Amino acid sequence: MIIASILILIVPVLLSVALFTLAERTVMASMQRRYGPNISGIGGLLQPFYDGLKLGVKEPILPDSSSAGAFAASPMISFVLSQVAWAGICISDASFQGLVLMAISSLAVYGVMLAGWASNSKYAFLGCLRSVALMVSYELSLGAALLSIGLFVTDATGMKNLNFSEMPDTPQYAMLPLCLIFLVCILAETKRVPFDLPEAEAELVAGYNVEYSSLGFALFFISEYANMAVMSALASLYFLGGFSAIKITALFFGFVWTRGTLPRYRYDSFMRLGWKAFLPLTLAFFALYASVDCCA
Repeated sequence: MIIASILILIVPVLLSVALFTLAERTVMASMQRRYGPNISGIGGLLQPFYDGLKLGVKEPILPDSSSAGAFAASPMISFVLSQVAWAGICISDASFQGLVLMAISSLAVYGVMLAGWASNSKYAFLGCLRSVALMVSYELSLGAALLSIGLFVTDATGMKNLNFSEMPDTPQYAMLPLCLIFLVCILAETKRVPFDLPEAEAELVAGYNVEYSSLGFALFFISEYANMAVMSALASLYFLGGFSAIKITALFFGFVWTRGTLPRYRYDSFMRLGWKAFLPLTLAFFALYASVDCCA
C-alpha cells in the first residue's frame, strides 16, 4: 500500500517533467524559428522518453579524486527533496503546509552544495558556490513574501497560517507586488534564465553537475523541472486563486518565454537585485501588511 501511494505521487511528476521538457523544446523552437522535436513519435512525443533511456544506458563516471559516497548521494538528495515537496502540495489535510514546503526548499541547497564539493573539481566547486549563494539570497525574499501572505490567512481557531485549504478562491490583487517579486524569486530558486549563471555552459562548463553523467545527471535534471512545477503550484495556490493545472501550465510557459527572450544577468547584478532590492522590498511589504492587520 505504501509503495502504491509513493508511485501515485512520483509517476505523475515524472510524466509532467517529460511533457514539460517536450513543451519547452517545442516553444523554444517556435520562438527561434527552427524545427523542434518532430521525429520521435507524433509531434516528437516520445523524444523525452528516448532522452531518458539514453541517459539510463550511459556509463556512470566516478572521478578518481571525488568522494564516492557524497558524489552518489547528492543527486538522490535533490531528487527526493523535489518529490517530497510535491507530496506536501498533494496532501491537502496537512498542517503548516507552507512552512513545511519552505523548510524543504531550503534543504535543496545541500544537494547542490554536496555535488560541487564531492566532485573535487574546480569548475564544479565554482558552480556550487554560485548556486548556493544565489539560492540562499532569493530564498530570503521568497520566504518573506510567503510570510506576508500568512498575515491575511487564518484558520478556524483564528491562528495565522499558510495552509492551502484556507486560501481564498479568487486572485489576491492586493498581493500583486509580492506576486511579481515571488515569480522572479522562483526563477532564481530554480536556476532558470536570466538567473542560470550557476549552470551557464559558456562560463562554468555546466556548473556544479559538470562531473555527472548517466542517472546522476538525470536525477538533477528531473529535480530541477519538478521544482519548477512545485514553485508554479505555490504561486497558483497563494496568488492566483487556487491549484489549477491551467495556471501551472501558464506559469511554466512564463519560464520558457523568459528563457527565450531575456539575456543572462551578470553575477554581481543578480546578487545586488536580491539583497538590495527584493529583500528590503519584501520586508517593507511585510511591515506594511502587518500594520494594516493590526489596525483592522
